[in-house]
Amino acid sequence: MNTEQFGLLIPIPAHIRQHIQTVGVRGLAVWVVSRYLDRYNYTSDFQQSSAWNPVLRVLTELADLEIKEDNKSLGIVECIPIAADADSLEIPEQAVMDDRIAYIAVELNAEQTWGTIIGFTPALKVKSPKLSIARKNLLPVEGLLDLLEMAEPLTDESLLLELKTYWETHATWSDEQRLTIIAQLERALLLQSKQPRQIESAAQEIEALISQSTPAGQREMAVKSREDAESQERAELRSILGRLFESLRKELE
Repeated sequence: MNTEQFGLLIPIPAHIRQHIQTVGVRGLAVWVVSRYLDRYNYTSDFQQSSAWNPVLRVLTELADLEIKEDNKSLGIVECIPIAADADSLEIPEQAVMDDRIAYIAVELNAEQTWGTIIGFTPALKVKSPKLSIARKNLLPVEGLLDLLEMAEPLTDESLLLELKTYWETHATWSDEQRLTIIAQLERALLLQSKQPRQIESAAQEIEALISQSTPAGQREMAVKSREDAESQERAELRSILGRLFESLRKELE
């Protein structure tokens, strides 16, 4: 543990540690994340987590935690224990769900007297994420607060209306696809620092998603269209994303 991590230690009180036999380390990891986010006025009920449910804890590997702000759900994070000497964060396959917005790595000391969030990865791919994330590639915990700040305006469907209209000219827009797109927008906003790169990153991901959602008979034509770098449709998508990101920035100011 380095000096920066020391400043992020979350003491685990005795009345929480006494549950270790029933909730295990996953339950403690959920509590640590809940307690950390309490500091920033986000609300969550760790006792509603699968890891704190006597039945679900045995039947699943989940350690889910729903995050709220002003009683409005921002999504669910997965709180995953990671050993001090582990080189990577291993994401349980069961935890790959559309409503996840991030996978959080939580380190506990041997005595379970403290925990600390050492990093996280946003839900980059909803259906088939990379299930093993190198420790060095985890984003710092401060970025988690940025992710939650972005999550709130992205729940406003009016912001996605123009993108939805574009999407529906190519494929069917479903709730599942909306959540997938939100994850990709969050990824672009988090992982890129300059707007042109943000737009291009999101556009390429959305083009790939449209291709996957396009009926097989129309897929070849869609691929050909995307390969045309000067196509009007490519320019239109990037223009839509530019306006969307600008709206998001105004929401976050």
